[in-house]
Amino acid sequence: MPDYADIIDYLQKRDKRLSKIISDVGAFRLTRRRADLEFLVGVIISQQLSTAAADTIIARFRALFPEGKITAEEVLEKRDGELRATGLSARKCDYIKGLCGRIRNDSLRLAKLQSEDDDTIRRELKQVKGIGDWTVDIYLMFGLRRLDVFPLKDLALRRAVASAYGISPDDMTALLEVAENWRPYRSVGSWYLFRYGDSYSLISNS
Repeated sequence: MPDYADIIDYLQKRDKRLSKIISDVGAFRLTRRRADLEFLVGVIISQQLSTAAADTIIARFRALFPEGKITAEEVLEKRDGELRATGLSARKCDYIKGLCGRIRNDSLRLAKLQSEDDDTIRRELKQVKGIGDWTVDIYLMFGLRRLDVFPLKDLALRRAVASAYGISPDDMTALLEVAENWRPYRSVGSWYLFRYGDSYSLISNS
């Protein structure tokens, strides 16, 4: 397990603005989840949705499988209407069934893929229809707890970085320059900016 105390110390020395955010947010708490089919399906469901909306659909989706673990075979046995009744769009239903089809025919093996490097995981997952860089970044960062991920496609993160560093959320070059200071621990810096963004959102919307 990484020594997060050393990582935090490294980041605070590298980036004074991030150091203040770390002090304000407090202890680092990135809970490891099982980076299995269920988690990846949840990330697909979460695409372009608010956390509340995604959580509602994910809970309904899980309820379709009362015996516990979600498997590719069980998902593929469900009628599209059953899946759509959870709140899934037709497009995401197609994405999820496409993912499960690849797992069933062994063209994608998630358990084996987890031991690969980030670039290999990205390349393999992006072959699945509906999985792009954002989905891979979230899978790497929150599912596999890879340490050097910066989810550039996440609008909430871009807005948080923009607010903290006085840049535009659409200036990808400037955003990447900020995150470059956090290498090789961009996931930890990103986590703190996500938390900072949550606080900023509450303040700005109050």
